[in-house]
Amino acid sequence: MPGDIPTVTCVGISVRDHVFRTERALDVGGKNLATSMSTHLGGPAANAAVTIAALGGSARLISNLGSDTAGDAIIADLERCGVDVSLVRRLAGVSSPVSSVVVDPSGERTIINHTDHRLIDASRPVTIDDVTGSDSVLVDLRWPDGARSAIAAAASSAIPTIVDFDLTTAEHPTDIIAAASHVVFARSALVQLAGTDDIDDALHDVAASTEALIAVTLGGHGVRWIEQQRLRSMSAYSVDVVDTLGAGDVFHGAFALGVAAGRSVEDALRFASATSAIRCSRHSGADAFPTRADVDAFLAADR
Repeated sequence: MPGDIPTVTCVGISVRDHVFRTERALDVGGKNLATSMSTHLGGPAANAAVTIAALGGSARLISNLGSDTAGDAIIADLERCGVDVSLVRRLAGVSSPVSSVVVDPSGERTIINHTDHRLIDASRPVTIDDVTGSDSVLVDLRWPDGARSAIAAAASSAIPTIVDFDLTTAEHPTDIIAAASHVVFARSALVQLAGTDDIDDALHDVAASTEALIAVTLGGHGVRWIEQQRLRSMSAYSVDVVDTLGAGDVFHGAFALGVAAGRSVEDALRFASATSAIRCSRHSGADAFPTRADVDAFLAADR
Protein backbone atom coordinates (compact mmCIF):
# COMPACT_ATOMS: atom_id res chain seq x y z
CA MET A 1 0.00 0.00 0.00
CA PRO A 2 1.23 3.53 -0.67
CA GLY A 3 2.78 5.25 2.32
CA ASP A 4 2.17 8.74 3.66
CA ILE A 5 4.62 10.12 1.08
CA PRO A 6 4.16 8.15 -2.16
CA THR A 7 7.28 7.26 -4.11
CA VAL A 8 7.31 7.41 -7.90
CA THR A 9 10.22 6.17 -10.00
CA CYS A 10 10.47 7.92 -13.39
CA VAL A 11 12.32 6.22 -16.23
CA GLY A 12 13.38 8.00 -19.40
CA ILE A 13 15.12 11.04 -20.79
CA SER A 14 16.68 14.12 -19.15
CA VAL A 15 17.49 17.15 -21.29
CA ARG A 16 19.13 20.57 -21.12
CA ASP A 17 16.62 22.94 -22.78
CA HIS A 18 17.69 26.24 -24.34
CA VAL A 19 14.44 28.21 -24.56
CA PHE A 20 13.98 31.14 -26.96
CA ARG A 21 10.89 33.38 -26.83
CA THR A 22 9.71 35.22 -29.94
CA GLU A 23 7.24 38.02 -30.62
CA ARG A 24 5.72 36.19 -33.57
CA ALA A 25 5.27 32.68 -34.90
CA LEU A 26 8.38 30.90 -36.15
CA ASP A 27 9.36 31.87 -39.70
CA VAL A 28 10.63 28.56 -41.07
CA GLY A 29 13.53 29.17 -43.44
CA GLY A 30 13.89 32.81 -42.36
CA LYS A 31 15.60 34.66 -39.54
CA ASN A 32 13.88 34.76 -36.15
CA LEU A 33 14.75 37.16 -33.35
CA ALA A 34 14.28 36.08 -29.74
CA THR A 35 13.07 38.48 -27.09
CA SER A 36 14.68 36.34 -24.37
CA MET A 37 16.71 33.18 -23.90
CA SER A 38 16.97 30.93 -20.85
CA THR A 39 18.25 27.46 -20.03
CA HIS A 40 16.23 24.93 -18.05
CA LEU A 41 15.87 21.28 -17.18
CA GLY A 42 13.79 19.33 -19.71
CA GLY A 43 12.79 15.87 -20.87
CA PRO A 44 9.58 13.93 -20.09
CA ALA A 45 10.89 11.74 -17.25
CA ALA A 46 12.96 14.53 -15.68
CA ASN A 47 10.11 17.06 -15.77
CA ALA A 48 7.73 14.46 -14.36
CA ALA A 49 10.14 13.74 -11.49
CA VAL A 50 10.47 17.44 -10.67
CA THR A 51 6.67 17.76 -10.76
CA ILE A 52 6.29 14.88 -8.30
CA ALA A 53 8.85 16.39 -5.92
CA ALA A 54 7.19 19.83 -6.12
CA LEU A 55 3.83 18.24 -5.29
CA GLY A 56 5.26 16.67 -2.14
CA GLY A 57 5.94 13.18 -3.44
CA SER A 58 9.19 11.26 -3.32
CA ALA A 59 10.69 11.24 -6.83
CA ARG A 60 13.41 8.97 -8.16
CA LEU A 61 14.82 9.23 -11.66
CA ILE A 62 16.42 6.51 -13.77
CA SER A 63 18.02 8.17 -16.78
CA ASN A 64 21.21 8.27 -18.83
CA LEU A 65 23.52 11.26 -19.26
CA GLY A 66 26.93 11.95 -20.68
CA SER A 67 29.91 12.91 -18.55
CA ASP A 68 29.85 16.52 -19.75
CA THR A 69 28.94 19.98 -18.50
CA ALA A 70 25.37 19.68 -19.78
CA GLY A 71 24.98 16.51 -17.75
CA ASP A 72 26.46 18.20 -14.69
CA ALA A 73 23.92 21.03 -15.03
CA ILE A 74 21.01 18.58 -15.41
CA ILE A 75 22.08 16.70 -12.28
CA ALA A 76 22.45 19.95 -10.32
CA ASP A 77 18.96 21.09 -11.37
CA LEU A 78 17.40 17.76 -10.40
CA GLU A 79 19.08 17.73 -7.00
CA ARG A 80 18.05 21.33 -6.37
CA CYS A 81 14.45 20.30 -7.03
CA GLY A 82 14.62 17.40 -4.58
CA VAL A 83 14.80 14.50 -7.05
CA ASP A 84 16.77 11.37 -6.09
CA VAL A 85 19.40 11.01 -8.86
CA SER A 86 21.32 8.05 -7.40
CA LEU A 87 20.16 5.86 -10.32
CA VAL A 88 21.10 8.33 -13.07
CA ARG A 89 23.92 6.80 -15.11
CA ARG A 90 26.76 8.81 -16.64
CA LEU A 91 28.49 7.55 -19.80
CA ALA A 92 31.99 8.71 -20.66
CA GLY A 93 32.59 10.21 -24.10
CA VAL A 94 28.87 10.70 -24.79
CA SER A 95 26.95 13.98 -25.11
CA SER A 96 24.00 14.61 -22.79
CA PRO A 97 20.66 15.37 -24.48
CA VAL A 98 20.07 19.02 -25.42
CA SER A 99 17.15 20.85 -27.05
CA SER A 100 16.52 24.20 -28.65
CA VAL A 101 12.97 25.33 -27.90
CA VAL A 102 11.10 28.23 -29.50
CA VAL A 103 8.06 29.52 -27.60
CA ASP A 104 5.76 31.83 -29.61
CA PRO A 105 3.43 34.53 -28.21
CA SER A 106 0.54 32.06 -27.89
CA GLY A 107 2.62 29.83 -25.62
CA GLU A 108 3.03 27.07 -28.22
CA ARG A 109 6.49 25.54 -28.48
CA THR A 110 8.65 24.07 -31.23
CA ILE A 111 11.41 21.69 -30.14
CA ILE A 112 14.59 20.45 -31.81
CA ASN A 113 16.27 17.76 -29.73
CA HIS A 114 19.55 15.89 -30.01
CA THR A 115 19.99 12.69 -28.01
CA ASP A 116 23.09 10.60 -28.61
CA HIS A 117 21.92 7.09 -29.53
CA ARG A 118 24.59 5.62 -27.25
CA LEU A 119 22.69 6.87 -24.22
CA ILE A 120 19.89 4.52 -25.25
CA ASP A 121 21.67 1.69 -27.04
CA ALA A 122 24.41 1.16 -24.41
CA SER A 123 22.16 1.32 -21.35
CA ARG A 124 21.57 -1.61 -19.05
CA PRO A 125 18.00 -2.71 -18.29
CA VAL A 126 16.05 -1.43 -15.29
CA THR A 127 15.97 -4.10 -12.59
CA ILE A 128 13.63 -5.10 -9.77
CA ASP A 129 16.09 -3.57 -7.29
CA ASP A 130 15.85 -0.25 -9.15
CA VAL A 131 12.07 0.03 -8.65
CA THR A 132 11.77 -1.60 -5.22
CA GLY A 133 9.97 0.72 -2.81
CA SER A 134 8.06 2.51 -5.58
CA ASP A 135 4.31 3.09 -5.31
CA SER A 136 4.16 3.65 -9.07
CA VAL A 137 6.58 3.70 -12.00
CA LEU A 138 6.32 6.21 -14.86
CA VAL A 139 8.09 5.65 -18.17
CA ASP A 140 8.51 7.73 -21.31
CA LEU A 141 9.24 6.28 -24.74
CA ARG A 142 12.49 8.07 -25.48
CA TRP A 143 14.26 5.02 -24.02
CA PRO A 144 12.00 2.13 -25.15
CA ASP A 145 14.07 -0.73 -23.74
CA GLY A 146 14.30 1.08 -20.42
CA ALA A 147 10.52 1.42 -20.43
CA ARG A 148 10.06 -2.27 -21.22
CA SER A 149 12.43 -3.46 -18.50
CA ALA A 150 11.01 -1.01 -15.93
CA ILE A 151 7.44 -2.13 -16.61
CA ALA A 152 8.43 -5.79 -16.34
CA ALA A 153 10.30 -5.18 -13.09
CA ALA A 154 7.43 -3.19 -11.60
CA ALA A 155 4.78 -5.68 -12.72
CA SER A 156 6.65 -8.51 -10.99
CA SER A 157 6.07 -6.64 -7.71
CA ALA A 158 2.51 -5.53 -8.57
CA ILE A 159 3.59 -1.88 -8.83
CA PRO A 160 1.34 0.24 -11.10
CA THR A 161 3.02 1.45 -14.29
CA ILE A 162 2.15 4.59 -16.25
CA VAL A 163 3.29 5.17 -19.84
CA ASP A 164 3.75 8.70 -21.18
CA PHE A 165 2.93 7.77 -24.78
CA ASP A 166 4.05 10.58 -27.09
CA LEU A 167 5.50 10.65 -30.60
CA THR A 168 9.24 10.09 -30.23
CA THR A 169 10.32 7.57 -32.87
CA ALA A 170 8.88 5.75 -35.86
CA GLU A 171 8.47 2.71 -33.61
CA HIS A 172 4.97 1.86 -32.35
CA PRO A 173 5.72 -0.13 -29.17
CA THR A 174 2.37 -1.87 -28.77
CA ASP A 175 4.01 -4.42 -26.46
CA ILE A 176 4.56 -1.60 -23.94
CA ILE A 177 0.86 -0.71 -24.08
CA ALA A 178 -0.09 -4.33 -23.42
CA ALA A 179 2.30 -4.64 -20.46
CA ALA A 180 1.48 -1.42 -18.58
CA SER A 181 -1.37 -0.74 -16.17
CA HIS A 182 -2.02 2.86 -17.35
CA VAL A 183 -1.26 4.49 -20.71
CA VAL A 184 -1.83 8.21 -21.23
CA PHE A 185 -1.48 9.33 -24.85
CA ALA A 186 -0.78 12.67 -26.43
CA ARG A 187 -3.50 13.25 -29.03
CA SER A 188 -1.13 13.11 -32.01
CA ALA A 189 0.39 9.84 -30.82
CA LEU A 190 -3.00 8.18 -30.36
CA VAL A 191 -4.17 9.31 -33.81
CA GLN A 192 -1.01 8.01 -35.46
CA LEU A 193 -1.11 4.68 -33.65
CA ALA A 194 -4.81 4.03 -34.30
CA GLY A 195 -4.81 5.46 -37.82
CA THR A 196 -7.92 7.57 -37.29
CA ASP A 197 -8.70 11.18 -36.34
CA ASP A 198 -11.78 10.06 -34.42
CA ILE A 199 -10.57 10.12 -30.82
CA ASP A 200 -13.33 7.91 -29.46
CA ASP A 201 -12.74 5.25 -32.12
CA ALA A 202 -9.00 5.48 -31.49
CA LEU A 203 -9.44 4.99 -27.74
CA HIS A 204 -11.70 1.98 -28.25
CA ASP A 205 -9.29 0.51 -30.81
CA VAL A 206 -6.31 0.69 -28.46
CA ALA A 207 -8.30 -0.38 -25.40
CA ALA A 208 -9.40 -3.56 -27.20
CA SER A 209 -5.81 -4.80 -27.22
CA THR A 210 -4.91 -4.30 -23.56
CA GLU A 211 -6.21 -4.43 -20.01
CA ALA A 212 -4.49 -1.12 -19.24
CA LEU A 213 -6.44 2.03 -18.57
CA ILE A 214 -6.24 4.11 -21.77
CA ALA A 215 -6.48 7.91 -21.70
CA VAL A 216 -5.62 10.79 -24.01
CA THR A 217 -4.82 14.42 -23.24
CA LEU A 218 -6.43 16.92 -25.63
CA GLY A 219 -4.96 20.23 -24.51
CA GLY A 220 -7.72 22.82 -24.20
CA HIS A 221 -10.31 20.11 -24.91
CA GLY A 222 -9.54 18.20 -21.71
CA VAL A 223 -9.06 14.46 -21.22
CA ARG A 224 -10.91 11.39 -22.47
CA TRP A 225 -10.42 7.87 -21.19
CA ILE A 226 -11.93 4.41 -21.10
CA GLU A 227 -12.65 2.91 -17.71
CA GLN A 228 -14.38 -0.46 -17.35
CA GLN A 229 -15.23 -0.34 -21.08
CA ARG A 230 -17.01 3.02 -20.65
CA LEU A 231 -15.89 6.17 -22.43
CA ARG A 232 -15.49 9.11 -20.08
CA SER A 233 -14.37 12.72 -20.44
CA MET A 234 -13.21 15.68 -18.38
CA SER A 235 -13.11 19.31 -19.49
CA ALA A 236 -9.90 21.30 -19.38
CA TYR A 237 -9.41 24.01 -16.80
CA SER A 238 -9.48 27.53 -18.22
CA VAL A 239 -6.27 29.53 -17.69
CA ASP A 240 -4.39 32.26 -19.52
CA VAL A 241 -1.80 30.20 -21.40
CA VAL A 242 1.72 31.61 -21.20
CA ASP A 243 3.91 28.61 -22.02
CA THR A 244 2.99 24.99 -22.88
CA LEU A 245 6.56 23.66 -22.69
CA GLY A 246 6.56 20.55 -20.49
CA ALA A 247 2.81 20.69 -19.81
CA GLY A 248 2.34 17.07 -20.86
CA ASP A 249 5.30 15.95 -18.73
CA VAL A 250 3.79 17.75 -15.74
CA PHE A 251 0.42 16.08 -16.39
CA HIS A 252 1.99 12.62 -16.45
CA GLY A 253 4.04 13.25 -13.32
CA ALA A 254 1.01 14.46 -11.37
CA PHE A 255 -1.09 11.55 -12.64
CA ALA A 256 1.59 9.03 -11.64
CA LEU A 257 1.69 10.58 -8.17
CA GLY A 258 -2.10 10.35 -7.96
CA VAL A 259 -1.95 6.67 -8.88
CA ALA A 260 0.82 6.11 -6.32
CA ALA A 261 -1.30 7.77 -3.63
CA GLY A 262 -4.21 5.45 -4.37
CA ARG A 263 -6.51 8.06 -5.93
CA SER A 264 -9.31 6.91 -8.22
CA VAL A 265 -8.65 7.28 -11.94
CA GLU A 266 -10.99 10.27 -12.21
CA ASP A 267 -9.47 11.98 -9.18
CA ALA A 268 -5.91 11.36 -10.42
CA LEU A 269 -6.80 12.79 -13.85
CA ARG A 270 -8.43 15.84 -12.27
CA PHE A 271 -5.38 16.40 -10.08
CA ALA A 272 -3.10 16.06 -13.12
CA SER A 273 -5.27 18.39 -15.22
CA ALA A 274 -5.17 21.10 -12.57
CA THR A 275 -1.40 20.75 -12.14
CA SER A 276 -0.81 21.00 -15.89
CA ALA A 277 -3.15 23.99 -16.22
CA ILE A 278 -1.21 25.90 -13.57
CA ARG A 279 2.03 25.02 -15.36
CA CYS A 280 0.67 26.48 -18.63
CA SER A 281 -0.05 29.78 -16.87
CA ARG A 282 3.64 30.25 -15.98
CA HIS A 283 6.88 30.81 -17.84
CA SER A 284 9.41 27.96 -17.97
CA GLY A 285 11.83 27.60 -15.09
CA ALA A 286 12.10 26.09 -11.62
CA ASP A 287 9.17 28.21 -10.38
CA ALA A 288 6.89 26.87 -13.12
CA PHE A 289 6.24 23.59 -11.30
CA PRO A 290 3.14 23.83 -9.07
CA THR A 291 3.31 22.84 -5.41
CA ARG A 292 0.65 20.78 -3.67
CA ALA A 293 -0.62 23.97 -2.02
CA ASP A 294 -0.94 25.62 -5.46
CA VAL A 295 -3.01 22.71 -6.79
CA ASP A 296 -5.20 22.41 -3.71
CA ALA A 297 -5.98 26.15 -3.84
CA PHE A 298 -6.68 25.98 -7.58
CA LEU A 299 -9.10 23.08 -7.18
CA ALA A 300 -10.80 24.69 -4.19
CA ALA A 301 -11.38 27.88 -6.18
CA ASP A 302 -12.92 25.87 -9.02
CA ARG A 303 -15.62 24.31 -6.85
